[in-house]
Amino acid sequence: MEWLRDQVEGWEQSALGIFRLRTGQERWPVQASGPDELKEQLVQRGHLLPLPTEPAALANLIEIELREHLVAAIEGTPGVEVRLGTERSYPDLELSGPAFGGGCYAADIKCARRAKSGTSLQSRIALYTGNTYFLWPQLKFSGILRPFNDYGEHFVIVAMYDFHKDRPERISNLQLVVHKSWRIASTKRASATREYIGSVQKIEQLVAGEGEFDSVEDFEAYWRAPARSWKKSPEAEKLLRRAIDG
Repeated sequence: MEWLRDQVEGWEQSALGIFRLRTGQERWPVQASGPDELKEQLVQRGHLLPLPTEPAALANLIEIELREHLVAAIEGTPGVEVRLGTERSYPDLELSGPAFGGGCYAADIKCARRAKSGTSLQSRIALYTGNTYFLWPQLKFSGILRPFNDYGEHFVIVAMYDFHKDRPERISNLQLVVHKSWRIASTKRASATREYIGSVQKIEQLVAGEGEFDSVEDFEAYWRAPARSWKKSPEAEKLLRRAIDG
């Protein structure tokens, strides 16, 4: 966790817009004394289109760039190995190697927009899919790199931001925190229609890692209790049947 915190400290997104090659008003060459002047000129010339406003699209851009940053850090760190997930798999990064004492560790990147109040998130972060790999931690589901219990620890990297519709980069005030995932968990789902375990929403709690559980054992017992009434997963039933049949 400390290694991850060191790597994300001070990190900023550098994707500021979508470059349009031809505008019909090109004037070449473009000369700029620095990145801020270059950005201004590209905007004025119509070459820099705004990033999308849709939250999932913005989150995807941040996650891709942050993951590339972490992979570059890993390549320069002796004794650290990485395995990458896909955009729809869990986790985003699997860390291992002698520098971490052996074993595998999951690191998942989550992006969250602040509410207008500035004191909470607009919506809860989805930490885990509750009715598949979390509910059955011994099983290897599609879309995950290995069974949930094979990881020595599960970390979440949260990138919180303010949204600005009138800026091409759309975001500002990016803040990153790293915690063990259960530390920011709540007793509420992230969505009323999906099977996701939700985080706390108050930013003060997220930064401090003060969720609604006193221990990882309490967290797992609560969300794996039969009273949670998760929707049945066809893949889970298939894997369980296969495990029982040997």
